[in-house]
Amino acid sequence: MANNPPQNKKRLNDCSQDELIDIIKQLRKRKRYGLVWEEKPERVVDQCKKELPVLDQDQDMAIEKNPAGRTNLMIEGDNYHALSVLNYTHAGKIDVIYIDPPYNTGSNDFMYNDSYVDKEDSFRHSKWLSFMNSRLTLAKGLLSKDGIIFISIDDNEVAQLKLLCNEVFGEQNFVGTITWEKRTKAQNTKTARDMFQTKTEYILVYKKSTDKIRFNLEVSGEKVYDLEDKKGLYRLKHVEEMSAVGMRGRQTMVFDINGVSPRKGYQWKIGKDQIEEYKARKDIEIIDGKVYLKMRPDDEINQKFLPFWSHFFEKDTYGTAEKGKTELNEVLGTNEHGFETVKPVNLIKKLLFHINRGRNEVVLDFFAGSGTTAQAVMELNKEDGGSRQFILATNNENGITEKITYPRIKKAFSKSVNKDSVSANLRYFRTSFVTKNDVSDDTRRELVRRSVEMICVRENTFTKKYDNKDYKIYSDGKVSTGVIFDLDSIEEFKEKIDKLKLPARLYVFSLSNDTYESDFADLEVRHKLCAIPESILEVYRKLFI
Repeated sequence: MANNPPQNKKRLNDCSQDELIDIIKQLRKRKRYGLVWEEKPERVVDQCKKELPVLDQDQDMAIEKNPAGRTNLMIEGDNYHALSVLNYTHAGKIDVIYIDPPYNTGSNDFMYNDSYVDKEDSFRHSKWLSFMNSRLTLAKGLLSKDGIIFISIDDNEVAQLKLLCNEVFGEQNFVGTITWEKRTKAQNTKTARDMFQTKTEYILVYKKSTDKIRFNLEVSGEKVYDLEDKKGLYRLKHVEEMSAVGMRGRQTMVFDINGVSPRKGYQWKIGKDQIEEYKARKDIEIIDGKVYLKMRPDDEINQKFLPFWSHFFEKDTYGTAEKGKTELNEVLGTNEHGFETVKPVNLIKKLLFHINRGRNEVVLDFFAGSGTTAQAVMELNKEDGGSRQFILATNNENGITEKITYPRIKKAFSKSVNKDSVSANLRYFRTSFVTKNDVSDDTRRELVRRSVEMICVRENTFTKKYDNKDYKIYSDGKVSTGVIFDLDSIEEFKEKIDKLKLPARLYVFSLSNDTYESDFADLEVRHKLCAIPESILEVYRKLFI
């Protein structure tokens, strides 16, 4: 207080006790450490205060190769609007996010409010941070409890991004920084002589919660699993002995293993607890009086693992930006696409390989660009039999979705999908809007009418079974999804739902958030009711306050 001007002292002296307490509380709320920038308003963010984003499907862009497989999604539109919609359809359902956002180099790579941000812009970093903060905040709500996000970046914003992610995801959820060699060739231009040539970029890795995350890691050394039983492949590992004399001698390491004990004066090299695990699994064999353990490929005991990002494999496995551009040229059949730097497919495949979620992860990329993530997901599924699902979001700036992203996905489908593939469908959507009008009854009716595609995405049911002005019913062969607009048609609606004989999720139009549960009590199929549009409005209220 001693440094305050006299007039400020007088103001404080004139304050009541309650007012002083309030001032102290406000001061305590001030940030003591962290990233501070000047928030710059963004048009697409402010738009959501007046208009509510929805999805419109383009049926002509759909790709169906395997009706029983999972459906991948592509959303054309500003990614802030796409993320807003996904917070209704996929909150807490995304396992992996990979993004390659604008690096804010000042060379026409980052657009804010319809204008490119150049190096002379005094608010260059503030605009980028405002842009990223709004999107990362929405993205966090999409991640599952054990979800993880990978963010590519370079020297221009890596320091700022690290501090921003510490705020959004929590410093305690920082997993690590991957350094990726993007270039192997030297630059030989006049400009290059006057600059510091960089070869690397970074991938920041954050998790959703403080819970431990298990990664798939590669085993070092050559391990040959040349034997097989009913449980699968295995190799035999001899349980060795060591001297029990001296400081390392322990009587607890002297015990019987299926009738075999170590020689006198010796002890086992493996403890009793580990042996008991193998006994329980019936993975112990006695051959010629010697003890052997059945070691299986997924057995982590006594295995040595390579680091998450091993430089030993980098050049051969991950590829470079030059490799990524070559891959895009080959898929599109031309190098006239405008992408000078493209992430290689193997880079994304390698990141996805390390995620241990049963090979059925939902993967989101909301800076989809040329569509590398989609191709990586499809190729990885084909290689390991996985059923991963990708969701892409990108705008159509300079016709990128029409000329590059969608054609690349379509061609990748023809190369990556076969009769055994389980991830063989694509649905294409564009973001659209419903005028808010203070959420009047008319707004609610319009939002319900326009939310059917969002509900299909939420429930992952796209095959239309019944369609009229009063209700719509969809199915994927395992469950059904019904949306009823007019309760006067409820009996007919229930008859159609029962006819499908599938568990049902039913969305009921209601101005009062009433699901009319008693009216559906006589349904024969197992079902769950949800009132719309209130369930949608509740999500948007939290996002757009």
